[in-house]
Amino acid sequence: MEKKFDAVVIGAGLGGMSAATFLARTGKKVLLLERHHVPGGYASSFRRGRFEFDASLHVLSGIGVPGKRGRLFEYLDFLGVASRVEFIPLNELYRVIDDRIDVTIPPDWEEAIATLAGRFPREADGIRDFFALMKELARDLSGVFMAAKKRAADLTPESFPAFSRWGMKTYGEARDHFFRDEDLKSAVSPFWSYLGLPPSKVPFHMMASCWDALLKQHPVHIRGRNQALSSAFLEAFAESGGEIRLGCGARRIVLKDGAVRAVITDEEEEVETKVVVSNASIPSTMSDLVGIGQVPEAYSRQVNSRQIGFSTVNVYAGLDCPPDAVGATTHENFIHFGNRIEEAWQTAFTLEPPKGMLFTSYTASDPEFSPPGTAAIVMTAASYARPWYLVPPERYVDEKNTFAAAMFDQAEQYFPGLRDHLEVVEVATPLTNMRYTGNPGGTIYGFDQYLSDSGLFRLGNRSPVDGLYFASAWTLPGGGYQTCMTSGFLAGSMALKNLQ
Repeated sequence: MEKKFDAVVIGAGLGGMSAATFLARTGKKVLLLERHHVPGGYASSFRRGRFEFDASLHVLSGIGVPGKRGRLFEYLDFLGVASRVEFIPLNELYRVIDDRIDVTIPPDWEEAIATLAGRFPREADGIRDFFALMKELARDLSGVFMAAKKRAADLTPESFPAFSRWGMKTYGEARDHFFRDEDLKSAVSPFWSYLGLPPSKVPFHMMASCWDALLKQHPVHIRGRNQALSSAFLEAFAESGGEIRLGCGARRIVLKDGAVRAVITDEEEEVETKVVVSNASIPSTMSDLVGIGQVPEAYSRQVNSRQIGFSTVNVYAGLDCPPDAVGATTHENFIHFGNRIEEAWQTAFTLEPPKGMLFTSYTASDPEFSPPGTAAIVMTAASYARPWYLVPPERYVDEKNTFAAAMFDQAEQYFPGLRDHLEVVEVATPLTNMRYTGNPGGTIYGFDQYLSDSGLFRLGNRSPVDGLYFASAWTLPGGGYQTCMTSGFLAGSMALKNLQ
């Protein structure tokens, strides 16, 4: 293997592949190291029997449809990735179901407003005002980032009035200001699970950006599962001259005079470089790859003061019938994530049966997702890793199966007969996520995205070590598919400036 590269990227998750492909596309000599034998991290798939399941992707934002493309599509097009992937527009944004309501939201700003106003006519004015504010707040947040990056003089409250008034509030505070009907509050709240904190804690500006990203351009899924996206990245990366090493991670980042000088691989090879982009978690990068003794104390305090975010229990199920046989005709379903949100989040710190979950019916949106006459569904519940650490090894299988059984009980309230059609079932816990991704606690969003660790307050893509950058959910702009690929662009852009 070549012993000298312009940049070494550690980890082939979305952030790492994005940064690596960006740098290779701009003419740099890049080595991408990935310890697993499959690229993608959470953006991967696996087979059980005749079924192939998405590990994590539910809905992808920032893509849109022909004639109305989003920023992520434009970026992927620049990288040479977009043309290698087929994106499938979703017919619905989501369906929220609990013991009081059953509402399906269309994937369009005006249609979503009209649907909610028709369902809750007494709150129609508040609905229109609330959605208009979210659109304005999302625009302001983007402007605040740009102004802060340029250190512009117009970074003032007057320049960004929506952010000035609402940017530091929680989603729950904003929602309760506009709405009185508890069922309406339930209908507009399920996206908390895409960000990792309930309405009482998740920043309003983050939820507004989530809504904006999914309604401004049509939400999509990926033909061939999200592994197709990861494969497209590697094809584009290789086409641009990049070198990928699967089954070989990084053991250590070598510093000299406080700056990156080389990377030691798992095979004890020393690769000379002045730039490293780490797709690994920030805590493990600094402690395991750099070494605590070489990390500035102030930065270590910043990292250690943050809370590692939640993980998930996922139940992957292949059914021997089409999705409509059990009523699973909507792609994304939120069960009891309306009026039980706060309770559902608190339960995630325990091994108690979940109070709410996501139920994703992939074959409903893509008939080719599973074999003819079958259906692939995935049920997802929020779960922190700590209670799973405390389970004795001999009880682990029983505990996860008991947890999964409770999820089936909940799902069958709305999708009757589900158990009668099970052909394949696989259960993954936070420990599974940790094993395959290396993320502490098996977290899917990096640090919990409280107000103190979101937006401009989140740890940046540039580390305190000269030449070391971060591209993952742990850094700007946060957790999620679109945001992780954006973090790769941000880290790649900073690395490019360093190399120039």
